[in-house]
Amino acid sequence: MCFRNLTSLRVLDLSNNILSGNIPAALITPLVHLEYLSLSGNLFGGSFSFNSLANHSKLQVFELVPQSNDLHVDTEDLALPPPFQLKVLYLSGCNLNNQTRRIPSFLLYQKEMQILDLSSNKLVGQIPTWLLQNNTNFEVLVLNDNSFTGPFLVDDSLRINLLRLDISDNDVSGKVPQNIGLSYPFLQSLNLSGNSFEANIPHSLGNLTMAISIDLSHNKFSGEVPGQIGTGCLRLRILVLSYNNLHGNFPSGSTNLTSLQFLHLDNNHFIGSISHGLSRSPRLSWLDISNNSFQGKIPSWIGNFSYLKALDMSANLLEGSIPDAICKLSHLEFLDLSKNQLIGPLPACSELTSLKFIHLHHNMISGPISNMLSGSFNLMTLDLGYNKLSGGIPRYIGKLKELRVLLLGGNGLHGDIPLHLCQLQNVTIMDLSQNKFSGPLPTCFNNISFGRGQFSTDAFFAYGRYSVIDPSSINLPFLAMEIISSEYYITTFSEQEKVIFTTKSRSEHYAGNILNFMSGLDLSCNQLIGAIPPEFGDLRHIRALNLSHNYLQGSIPSRLSMLNQIESLDLSYNDLSGEIPSELASLNFLSIFNVSYNNLSGRVPDTGEFANFDDSNYRGNPGLCGPLLKRSCNPFAPHPENVGDEDLEVDGAIDVAAFAWSFFASYMVIVISLVVILCVSPYYRRAWSFYIDYWILSRFYEYCRSHSFKKSKHGKCSIGT
Repeated sequence: MCFRNLTSLRVLDLSNNILSGNIPAALITPLVHLEYLSLSGNLFGGSFSFNSLANHSKLQVFELVPQSNDLHVDTEDLALPPPFQLKVLYLSGCNLNNQTRRIPSFLLYQKEMQILDLSSNKLVGQIPTWLLQNNTNFEVLVLNDNSFTGPFLVDDSLRINLLRLDISDNDVSGKVPQNIGLSYPFLQSLNLSGNSFEANIPHSLGNLTMAISIDLSHNKFSGEVPGQIGTGCLRLRILVLSYNNLHGNFPSGSTNLTSLQFLHLDNNHFIGSISHGLSRSPRLSWLDISNNSFQGKIPSWIGNFSYLKALDMSANLLEGSIPDAICKLSHLEFLDLSKNQLIGPLPACSELTSLKFIHLHHNMISGPISNMLSGSFNLMTLDLGYNKLSGGIPRYIGKLKELRVLLLGGNGLHGDIPLHLCQLQNVTIMDLSQNKFSGPLPTCFNNISFGRGQFSTDAFFAYGRYSVIDPSSINLPFLAMEIISSEYYITTFSEQEKVIFTTKSRSEHYAGNILNFMSGLDLSCNQLIGAIPPEFGDLRHIRALNLSHNYLQGSIPSRLSMLNQIESLDLSYNDLSGEIPSELASLNFLSIFNVSYNNLSGRVPDTGEFANFDDSNYRGNPGLCGPLLKRSCNPFAPHPENVGDEDLEVDGAIDVAAFAWSFFASYMVIVISLVVILCVSPYYRRAWSFYIDYWILSRFYEYCRSHSFKKSKHGKCSIGT
């Protein structure tokens, strides 16, 4: 508190510490000569009132961006007009004006603002036009992640030297002002994403000759992309148009986007072939045209993008084979060509040494798994599911030590499940379902982690960030050095790695951090034989295990009770026998359990999570019994009354023991009755004797004819020569 005696202090920077508690007004109030005050990057809580700055007439820079969400800042108790003229104001994520949720009123009186950041404050209302009208020296205006509504209006009569405008992640609607590119001709970064803008993209954006980044994604823009963007924005490095209703092709004509590095056209309605105009952007690092209606073949000039790190062309109408030019992309880390109509074999190349994620699922790719990935030792995801691949799993797959996800389901792969898969110790998700694998289950699968390993939380993230603006400091009169050096970043790709894995009878998308917690093994719909290895009980961190629709035999190992993280266990449609181990009742997270259509018998567990299961989990096992099945395990117990039709189905609801006893009793009654009749009546005895003689004689002659016997001269049968 002795700082308050430094009454001549002009700069106070307490930023980026771990200070907590309330901001002491008694410290700040006496320092009336402050020109620069930064309290950002701390853990302050409680409330802070701008009334503490009521006498700070020289204040030019104020920064308060807390690291926690416990701070509440109120500006509305400050007397108007305020004594200061701010040049820089950072009030991001500080629960600004909780009562009104309005932009601070004192900003109406600020005429020298250059940088204003009010992001992440849940502010409401319309973005006021006076904010820019009053401050023609604005360089940075950041209002993203609030709740602003209504249209965004621009005064056409003004020309403002704005360098960065970010009003993303609000609910601003209507049209983007047609002359926005003329009003702010020096814009380097424009972010209007995450709003409800509609109609066409203004042609005036082509006048942004200084633009480095333009993000219009997640809106309702329609029509074609103006050709002026491709010819006028010569310095453009980032263009994001994702998640709109844009159509036509891009670029539709000539383009000079030679500096373009990140292009996102995904989730629109673009059509036609992949434009040759993109080949004029040789510095492309990320190209995403997924979820459109692009047609034709993947062009061979794609191999000329020597800087390309990510290529996503998924969910289009692309056809033909994967070009060999893909092999030239030595820096490629992310490749997604899934959900197209690609045919032919995988290209044989080993140059993709940087590849980490590959998705080729849901195509018509045929032939064996080639050596395309034999040099991709950094591979983390390999998804070749639902194609027409044949043959076995090549040996080099076992050498991909960084592999986390292996998806080969829905193909025609055959042979035994190779033991070299057990070398993939870091795999968390493996899908080999719907193939033609045969032979026994490998006992060495317990060497695979299936979630046992500890991975970094960003293990499955693929992202990029690009420094767009690094403004020079605001030269306060009394300082010769730079005291402000703020670096602004625009996220260019925060798309997370996504995989599809079937668990709990549903196909789910797992993305980003969820992949670090999900683990599963799917070997269903194959031709596997033999017993379930007890070693599978060592997969203690696995959450989903599916061995259904095979020919597995033997009993269910009691060691499966060690799968204490499992949520889904499907053993249905096999030839398993014996009892369901009672130890499985200790599986506290089990929500899906299916052993239908096996040969299991005995009492069904009814404690723990098993108390929530019903007959649908056990169908096709006539020997199972217990209260959950409404089937007594005592063969002499009376049947329950009012048995419904569902208990008479062929799915195993009949009490086999009771049926056997009743059949034996009926059979004995018939035999005893026949003996009594033959003993009492001579007539029936003669008739029975005649019938027996006739039956024996007829069988004898049929035997003769069928074995080439012939009659002798005495009329008797003898063996033919």
